[in-house]
Amino acid sequence: MAAPPGRKARERAMRQAEVIAAARQLFARRGYQRSTMLQIAAASELALGTLYQLFASKEAILYGMLEGFIDGVIERVRRETARPGDAADELQRIVRAQLEFSTQNADVLHFYLSGWTGYDVGVRQRFGERIDAKYEAYLDALSAVFRRGMRERAFGLAPPRRLAVALAGMIHALIRRWLRERTLNLTAEGEALVQVLLRGVNRGGARNGRGAR
Repeated sequence: MAAPPGRKARERAMRQAEVIAAARQLFARRGYQRSTMLQIAAASELALGTLYQLFASKEAILYGMLEGFIDGVIERVRRETARPGDAADELQRIVRAQLEFSTQNADVLHFYLSGWTGYDVGVRQRFGERIDAKYEAYLDALSAVFRRGMRERAFGLAPPRRLAVALAGMIHALIRRWLRERTLNLTAEGEALVQVLLRGVNRGGARNGRGAR
């Protein structure tokens, strides 16, 4: 008897996840450019034809890996927003959780933050839209935190989307630095980032951009 459609989809998704996990280890050892579909098939214990039924190309596997990473970030953001606490605490927990997740996925981050350097433009056009859509969902989750803070009068009035983009950019810049300097205390740097975002750099007595010198 044939398996129900839902079961088939779950089995396919499970096999794809296994391929991505095997490819991730292979990319870490050999590098993405030097890895081949034949090697990925061997690492996944699949026939090459079966692998191509799951993924049309090596690029598709990479983008599946990146999508999974962004899904993980979004999950952690949403998990922190569901916990009790005010918006400022929520923002601090979100940054801490994302940085912790980043340390666990440094190899994937290397691909994600590389700006797609070295990948064919046509490949980016085919797969990049899915990544962009997930990134938009991530920004939406951050924007919701800023909107809540404004409702609570904890944050100043500013376009939530702009604040979300700014925070994401600062987090990514910090992670890029950490990838170059692994001795960096990522947790401490993240705490400082949040404090700058929440309080700014102006001293309380400064006026018109001029303060005590």
